[in-house]
Amino acid sequence: MDKEQEKQESEKDVLIVTDNQTGERGVVAGMNSKGNPMKLPIRKEYSQDFLRFDKNGNALDNFFSNFVRQCKEPTRFGFTMVTEGLLERLFAGDEKAKEEIDNKKINPADRLNKNKKTMEQNPSNNENAAQQQDSNKHQYQPIDETKVDWAYIQQKWGVTRDQLEQSGDLSKMLNYGKSNLLTVHPTFEGGETLETAARLSFKKNEDGSVSLVPHLIRKEANLEQEYKGHTFTEEDKSALKNYGNMGRVVNLTDANGKPVPSIISIDRQTNEITDLPVRRLRIPEKIGITPLTPQEQDLLRAGLPLKNKEIELANGRKFTATLQANVEEKGVEFVPRGPRQRNEQKQDGNQQGENQGQAQDADGDGTQKQRRPQWTDENGNIKPIGKWKGVEFTDQQKRDYLEGKTIKLDGVPDKQGVPSTMYLKFSPEKGRPLTYTNDPDKAVTQTPASESQTQVAVNSEGKTNEQTKGVKEPLKQGQTAPKDTKQQEEQDAAVKQDKPEKKKSKGMKM
Repeated sequence: MDKEQEKQESEKDVLIVTDNQTGERGVVAGMNSKGNPMKLPIRKEYSQDFLRFDKNGNALDNFFSNFVRQCKEPTRFGFTMVTEGLLERLFAGDEKAKEEIDNKKINPADRLNKNKKTMEQNPSNNENAAQQQDSNKHQYQPIDETKVDWAYIQQKWGVTRDQLEQSGDLSKMLNYGKSNLLTVHPTFEGGETLETAARLSFKKNEDGSVSLVPHLIRKEANLEQEYKGHTFTEEDKSALKNYGNMGRVVNLTDANGKPVPSIISIDRQTNEITDLPVRRLRIPEKIGITPLTPQEQDLLRAGLPLKNKEIELANGRKFTATLQANVEEKGVEFVPRGPRQRNEQKQDGNQQGENQGQAQDADGDGTQKQRRPQWTDENGNIKPIGKWKGVEFTDQQKRDYLEGKTIKLDGVPDKQGVPSTMYLKFSPEKGRPLTYTNDPDKAVTQTPASESQTQVAVNSEGKTNEQTKGVKEPLKQGQTAPKDTKQQEEQDAAVKQDKPEKKKSKGMKM
């Protein structure tokens, strides 16, 4: 075997993935919590973080197996398998290398089926695959579910595997992510049980076992104490409280006492302080179909916010957003509006008049306690939802919502629990759905009064209606006047109190 052949044999393969929906292309660097491939730009400076596969190993099959099992849209992605040498030729500007790469497409399902048949015909290949296990440890490997002690987790935390699988949280946790907020029932010594909410994740231990890590809700993040060797400045605290991201890279001390350049965020569901090494941060070349310049990528990699970025998605939707690196996303997020911005917006909204309806800044339950930026996927596309405050959507309403249209909902409870009619529409500017008392798509001068406008204004917004200001019960849907004798008496008493009797004139004094 000559030197050239030896070199080819020693080379490893890399995967190029194409998002067929956005056209975005990059080299696979791992898999995110949703089962989607994580991409890095096809540039030489990123090559050290490319995911590499041994030609004689089974890591590629493991990757494809997890991808097919966990990804909700596997046909959305196309793969091309190339050698390191071919990629080096591409970096050097070899035009033929580009043509060769385009001819090396691979279908994950076909490869898995082919290898399955080979294993059945040659059982000895299982031993060869086992021998490669140690050499593949440095490559991406999801958490081994067989190492999870489900009986103990159910006994200790009151959570079952079926619950996590049905909610979609299991795949996130097996890929080093967190579940959404769940109700858990931890059991303490003596058999005492407590009900609380927490996010859950898995942790790989040194002995190979897997532990469940609960992330309980905190009243607020403790920014007064030192965090992994870092003391928060006043600017750090303000940024974390207002936007959830600290906005700069700092050195954090790892378990071995070494400094690690990292970004810091606050988990918006639990108020837990979280961090991520910058080397694990994935900054894309595009958001939707909007390219990011090298300068913008460097800005995001430094943790700084990229403000007022005009974004266009594959479906043609355009909006302006602030982008920033976030620990939870392990990449870039659309930053939710901070408290200051929400207050400014509220003041602006009050000056625009009441005819446009009052937008509810809520997450589906009328509260503003927690920010849950999960209304869009990683490409900014609207995520489907099936109901709002307990009101189920029709199939047509589900389609209209995904297309950014306004949908009309009947029976939505107001703050007093009385059913009302509201309008729901996704706001690209805010990155979440908003509710209105009037149809927001109609012009102000043409918008008719909603059948629930008076009810919502009085019950939910604390406003006063002259015809019902004396009524002590919450107004019903469509109600604009007293409904019975009792309410009419209450209304008459209130009107009489506001208009005291005038003193009778005794005539003119001479």
